[in-house]
Amino acid sequence: MAKSRPAFKGKKIEIVLDHNPYQVSFYNSKNNLKNIIIFPLFHFEGERQFYDLLAPIINRGEQVIVINFITKHDHVLYLEYYFDVFERIIFELFSSKVIRKDQTLTLLGFGVGAYLASKAHKNQDLNIEKMILISPVNSYKAEYELSDEIVNFTVPTYIHFGQNDEVVSLDNRFKIYEKGHLNPLVKFSSYPVCGHYLYYKDILSIRLEEYYKKHHYNPLVGKKSKYIASALPEEAILNETFFTHLFNELDDIPNKPRIALLTDVCPLFVNGVAVVIDLLQLELEKLGYEVYIGALWNENSSYKELPKDSYIPIPATYASLLRGNKELHMLKTFQFTKSAKMLALFGFDYIHLHTEYSVGVIALKLAKLTGVNILYTYHTLWNLYYEKKFGLDLGNIIYKTAKSLIFQRIYNDCKIITVPSQKSYEILKKDVGEKDIRIIPSPVNVARFEISKMDNELINNLRDSYGLKHKKVIGYVGRVSLEKNIVETLEYIAKIKHEIPNLAFIIVGIGDAIPMLKKTVKKLDLEENVIFVGEIENSKLKYYYSLFDVFVTASNFETQGLTYFEAAVCGTPILAKADTALDGVFIDEENALIYHNYDEWVSKLEKALFGDIKPIIKNAKKTMLNYSSDKWAKQLVGIYKELNPQKDGD
Repeated sequence: MAKSRPAFKGKKIEIVLDHNPYQVSFYNSKNNLKNIIIFPLFHFEGERQFYDLLAPIINRGEQVIVINFITKHDHVLYLEYYFDVFERIIFELFSSKVIRKDQTLTLLGFGVGAYLASKAHKNQDLNIEKMILISPVNSYKAEYELSDEIVNFTVPTYIHFGQNDEVVSLDNRFKIYEKGHLNPLVKFSSYPVCGHYLYYKDILSIRLEEYYKKHHYNPLVGKKSKYIASALPEEAILNETFFTHLFNELDDIPNKPRIALLTDVCPLFVNGVAVVIDLLQLELEKLGYEVYIGALWNENSSYKELPKDSYIPIPATYASLLRGNKELHMLKTFQFTKSAKMLALFGFDYIHLHTEYSVGVIALKLAKLTGVNILYTYHTLWNLYYEKKFGLDLGNIIYKTAKSLIFQRIYNDCKIITVPSQKSYEILKKDVGEKDIRIIPSPVNVARFEISKMDNELINNLRDSYGLKHKKVIGYVGRVSLEKNIVETLEYIAKIKHEIPNLAFIIVGIGDAIPMLKKTVKKLDLEENVIFVGEIENSKLKYYYSLFDVFVTASNFETQGLTYFEAAVCGTPILAKADTALDGVFIDEENALIYHNYDEWVSKLEKALFGDIKPIIKNAKKTMLNYSSDKWAKQLVGIYKELNPQKDGD
């Protein structure tokens, strides 16, 4: 079990003003350092309440003076009274030579204490070097309006919003943030302390707290601290490394340019957009950026844990039309302004939008709040999607409605749009006219999909587990939806199953077409030939591609077709229906097998299963070298800076 917190070592004195006693505590007072940290404590539980805020500072050897204003027997008076008392106590310390005139002051305030500290910046007689304001109060009472003071701050000020207290409402946090950016002396939290998610305590905090308690680790004071065994407090928000930077210089705080990748789909969901975003985050971080993925989230999701600490959950509900299909993660929210304000508090330098609907609207509002121009990447051919899902006439109506209500707003407000292929360029160009559209093909994560000798045993075990030991295996990976045209592959298999009786078709993925496809399998008497695997983690997909003798797809819906790229890297031959999305990338009989009809499908499948196609596989792998993820990320960074030249200081 975690040990109890160590006791503070210091001395205390009592200062009486207007017949009221105030307790003042001194720590490391013999160190004779130039700078003194003044901590106005406005909480009757005293220093123990703020142990994990003070312990790392005292542990560093900083001179700390804690002024405790109230006890549990006191009645809180109007704030101007305490501000007057605060100044008088500091001058009392000067007059008694506890503090020397040549010593500078750092004012560290928490909650109401932050407001007290902030008021002192007006006093010219105090030698204040900087202020550090933690979770500044802005909603207890009208007079605690830090945002009204912040524009006039005359000393460097650092503001950190805590996560685990709900003192400052989201609207008031945003008011502080908005006005703070009018003053160049004011900076906001950028160091990833426990609490940098700013607003949501629920999902992320609970998960982190459970993990830390399980491992008896207190992240708030660092691995090397002597306080490592102290109990994890509910309200602690800062750690030792954080203070190391704070008490050197504000500019010394790690402050990497910060990028938001915004999407509707949870990154755990296996589809092309999620894969692209995951890879982009990896490459941008290699380039020295701090990257967050903002996506819709519902606490009742089948995913019980968030994918990573850099994931920002945007609370949402399941779309009513898809009730009962929670595994699809089709979510919606109408909390557009609230969500945009929450995201604004992260201080993003660049915004990259990968969706249209709920998060698309949020992104547009975020851009207006922050002045950051958005890069929008067009991933989905919505006109074809709705046509396949609802039929030509109804699908066209739905698409035109969505375009007029949402899509057109995004097209108009985003100055630059990127698309992954010439096909998507031609389709989008019809809707946006003379817009700046750039073709930047998405890459494949070669390292993730390369197969090593050590993987072969695992792949063989996987083959045995599905009963595929002596079978010819063809497979599909991706979203299982109508527009992917998987039903065509099933119909073709039904025609040849007697010619290749040991043929198996593996379908990897989830989607709303699964019930229909299972009925089709039964109707075509393919239950012995078809296996629905369901959803597989991205990290394990390479084993399934390698399980296949051939990767097959009948889709004409792709904007680029990342699954083709993944199969190629794994060394799995590709049998794909002809599509303009493949133009210039996959060429028939050179690095893939392309078909137009059933007869060609049969002929090319036989070649893939029984012929010599090693040159085709080799050429496919060679082609993938042209789609380097590091070059791709650098291209996008160039566009981020082009859109936001005022941020181009990194």
